[in-house]
Parts: sequence; structure tokens; C-alpha cells
Amino acid sequence: MSEIQETDKTMRALAMVGGIVAIIESILQFMGTQILSYGFGIIDGILGLIFAVLVIFLSIRPIHYTPAFLGILGIALIVFSILLGGIIVILATFLGAIS
Repeated sequence: MSEIQETDKTMRALAMVGGIVAIIESILQFMGTQILSYGFGIIDGILGLIFAVLVIFLSIRPIHYTPAFLGILGIALIVFSILLGGIIVILATFLGAIS
């Protein structure tokens, strides 16, 4: 297996973990428990859940510009107060971008 394929698999695995963490954080936001207290309320939980599902779909079935889309989704997750999941997705983006 080439080095590019190994990095791609690592990026996909890290994005999958970030998506799962983001889903858990979204569910916690619905319950009223969140890591940071900024945001727009229930809309953050809904949008965070949608973006987390998109991240998981991109990690299962990547497309040609997956690192760019993961970066956009990671920033969106951070903006909508899904902090840990967003940071993990951003790390996956950097890992995919350097390969």
C-alpha cells in the first residue's frame, strides 16, 4: 500500500471519529449540556447533527475534493458550537491536505 493510500485511510478514520463525536455533542446540546455556552440554541444542535452526518458520509464514501469539504464542515461545526467534533474534523482535513 502506498503512503498516499495510508494517509487517506487515516484521514477517513479520523473524520469518522470526528463525526461520531460531533453527533454525541449535538445530542448533548439537545439535552441542554454543551461544552461552550455560545451559539443559537436548538438550531445549533440541528445543524450540528446534519453536518456531522455529512462528515460521516464523506468518510465512508469520499469524493474527489474530500479534504476541502471536510475543512468547510469542520469550520461550520465549530461555528455552530460543536467544538470537539469540529477540531477533530479539522485535524483530518490537515492530514488529508498534506497527502
